[in-house]
Amino acid sequence: MEHVMLRVLAYCLYCRDDREGGLRVAPGPADRDGPDLWSHGLDGRPEEWIICGAPDIEELRYVLQHQRQAHIRIVLGSPEERAHLFAGLRAFRRTLPGLELVEVREVDHALVAALAGDDRERQRWMVTMVDTHLYVDADGAAADGEVQAISAAVLASSVGVPAELHA
Repeated sequence: MEHVMLRVLAYCLYCRDDREGGLRVAPGPADRDGPDLWSHGLDGRPEEWIICGAPDIEELRYVLQHQRQAHIRIVLGSPEERAHLFAGLRAFRRTLPGLELVEVREVDHALVAALAGDDRERQRWMVTMVDTHLYVDADGAAADGEVQAISAAVLASSVGVPAELHA
C-alpha cells in the first residue's frame, strides 16, 4: 500500500496541465520496460519516466540507455529506499551515462505511512505543496511531510565508491 501512496504522491509532485500527453499512472507494477508514471509526446516517445521506490541499478541503467529523450525521475519513500539506491550505485562498478540528469526526491516516510494506513478503496485528497513541504487532506484526515531533493552530484559520486569510503 505504501508503494501505491508513493505513486499517487509522485503524480501530485509532477502533474502539470501543460504537457501534451499528460502524466499517466502505469497500469500495473513497474518493470524494466515501464515506469510507475509516464507521459508521452505527440511522437509517442516518453517525455517523463518516473520510478517510485529504489530501482534495481541494472533496470536504471537500461532506462538511461534506452530512454535518453525522457526526463527520468526517481521518487523514494523512505530512508531505506535511499540507502538501497546508494548501495546499488556503490556496488555498480561502471559509469552510468545520464545519471547526472536524473532527478531524485525523497518523500517523508511518515507521510507515506500515514496515507497508506487508510486502506479505503476511494479517497478524496486535497494536496498542497509549499516549497518542499507537502500537505495532504485525505477525507478530513491531515498529514504532511517534507520532500527532499537529492542532488545529481551526490548521486553520481556514489557510483563505484566502496561502502566504507562513502560518507
